[in-house]
Amino acid sequence: MAIRMPAEHGAWGMLLIPYLSAAAVAGAWNVPVALCGALALGLFVLRGSAEQQGGWRALRMPEHVALAIVLLAMAGALVMAYERTQLIGVAAAGGALYMMQEMLVRVHNEARTEKRSLAAELVGVMLLSLAAPAAWIAARGRLEAAGVQVWALNVLFFLGGVLYVKYRVRGLLAHREFSGWGERLAFAWPVFFYHFLLVAFLVSAIFLRELSWAVLLAFAPGILRANGLVFQLGEKFPIKRLGWMEVAHAVAFAGLLVIAFRFAM
Repeated sequence: MAIRMPAEHGAWGMLLIPYLSAAAVAGAWNVPVALCGALALGLFVLRGSAEQQGGWRALRMPEHVALAIVLLAMAGALVMAYERTQLIGVAAAGGALYMMQEMLVRVHNEARTEKRSLAAELVGVMLLSLAAPAAWIAARGRLEAAGVQVWALNVLFFLGGVLYVKYRVRGLLAHREFSGWGERLAFAWPVFFYHFLLVAFLVSAIFLRELSWAVLLAFAPGILRANGLVFQLGEKFPIKRLGWMEVAHAVAFAGLLVIAFRFAM
């Protein structure tokens, strides 16, 4: 059987956007960045392909073994030849988050209409967003304060995106009309509460001069999207269109985030 591409299309963006935005802010496009990017994509594909073909047992397939050997060689080159030793810590954190996500998936009630619980998806965001510190370490040789900021901001953005999509879909699956604002707020309160805290955090960080004011612009489209959920709950929509809209929001966020950091520098 051939290697299969991961079926979770949104996860591609959660991996690539943090990686590319961190590499762009770091401003060093070198061989380690290319190697680390290929390694991250390879691990993502290996995991997705194995999950679609039987889980851990599928890793014994010749195609998966060959890919794993190539990835191991890339990892060895990054650590031994290019001295990106901090990537070992990123890998350890990724392994711990992956195991946590797997446990959450197993305890989730499969009789539900959702494939994964909200908790599992939020852990998945943190797992995939590790691409940001990995890119920074690959580019600069070590993780720095700016790299941690880019990483944290990517996590905050995609956590909001997952919450929005989750409750947009839940509103549709509820098969009922939401008559008033109170009912809508009661149904999707985690989305609104999260984005309220997000705005408060960003404004505080800007006031304390920890972040540039331009960072708020990067979050503005996502914050407006979340507020629009008040009017969208229960409305029918093409799921593919929602997916492409999320891609557009992520690309806009990445571009504005890079500009904000470059402007601050």
